[in-house]
Amino acid sequence: MYSEIFSRIYNEFGWNYYPEAFAEQLTAWIRKNMPHAKRVLDLGCGTGVLCRILRAQGFEADGADLSENMIAIARAADPEGHYETADMTEYSPRKKYDLVTCTGDAMNHLTDLRDVDKTFGRVLGYLEKGGYFIFDLLNETEITEPEPIEFSYDEQTDAAFLMTKDDEGLVTLRVTVREGGRTVLEELIHERIYDAEVICGLLKRTGFREVSCSHRLLEGGADVQTWYVTAKA
Repeated sequence: MYSEIFSRIYNEFGWNYYPEAFAEQLTAWIRKNMPHAKRVLDLGCGTGVLCRILRAQGFEADGADLSENMIAIARAADPEGHYETADMTEYSPRKKYDLVTCTGDAMNHLTDLRDVDKTFGRVLGYLEKGGYFIFDLLNETEITEPEPIEFSYDEQTDAAFLMTKDDEGLVTLRVTVREGGRTVLEELIHERIYDAEVICGLLKRTGFREVSCSHRLLEGGADVQTWYVTAKA
């Protein structure tokens, strides 16, 4: 998943805006709901932006991601951080955490609901009692009529992203990267839209408590299309 070229383009095109905005909301949420939290794990951490922000604020923030290329970028940017290449459906870290996050619709990359269920069980196993699991879910309304989004990286490099959805909720992101007018990468990334009530039901059956799903992470915050899910161990 995520070739070296795609990971580089992802990192250098400036997609830090989402983890940066989420980090601001998350730290406000932590101050209000679990001010003594110290250890955080970011599943599907990508290039480690959220971990770096949290570490700068004094948290012990580790990251795990399936993509070796993303983890390589995270380690290069934050040599003192702890990042692992890992499949979240099987991941078993050596320590427990006060908070586990999974954002940027990383959960939607699990296109089989059984894998989502397995991940929930794993997360519950390495959360401290009373700790929280916070993740986001892609909302069906976020997938509009398919129109490619195009970026120019420099005079030689440009990229196009086209997201489509079929009738069964399978989302396909087609990434095309061109250098000097020549296509050097064409990559398909699949995600699945899940019903929020089904996801919350799975969390409760796994053993999570105080499960909630909302279009806002903070009370009084602005609504967004994305679902924010919180669950207590």
